Amino acid sequence: MTDDLVDDLAYVKALAEEGRDTPLVSGLIYVIWGIVIGGTTLMVYGQEVGISVLSFADGPWPWAFAMVLGWGLSMYFGRRTHTKPGASTLGNRTAASVWLSVGIFTTGFWMTLMLVHDNFTSLGIPPGFLFSLMFPMAFGLFGVAFFATATAARVGWMRWIAAISWVCAMASLALMGSVNQLLLGGVGTLLCSTLPGLILMRNEPSEVV
Repeated sequence: MTDDLVDDLAYVKALAEEGRDTPLVSGLIYVIWGIVIGGTTLMVYGQEVGISVLSFADGPWPWAFAMVLGWGLSMYFGRRTHTKPGASTLGNRTAASVWLSVGIFTTGFWMTLMLVHDNFTSLGIPPGFLFSLMFPMAFGLFGVAFFATATAARVGWMRWIAAISWVCAMASLALMGSVNQLLLGGVGTLLCSTLPGLILMRNEPSEVV
């Protein structure tokens, strides 16, 4: 066994003797994506309703920048996450796997829409309208990921975040075509990603156990 795995086993044993579960160590990644996507969404919303006038907030460029920034920061800080105590436990490995799959699918879905969003005008669908599917889809996946993580890591309060995510998914579906979907998407992302991330960061173990 590697030294990291031996250390994690010793750490888990110590927690078990204290009657505690292994904390999740990916809180910073939740915070990064929550701030990047939530902030970008609210910036675009402000541009759409005339609160701000930012030339770079038009078109696909703010979203492309957000994707690149989010993935870049995730890869940079993710390497540090893997060295934290307990990172090799089932709960943390499940959480990392399920959220990575959510990120890959969401990014791929967005990139596909970039290519095909105006292919359906003959059916009466305006160019760009299909991008409105992003928030219902993303929040729905958030809920599934939170629920799976809650079960694997035995973090009961995450089921409430899953429920909130699903409410945001249904509400954003109902708001397709409305600029208010951006407001809901921005606030919902901060609530469903940044907030739980901060809670997890507060509960994370120190680098030295």
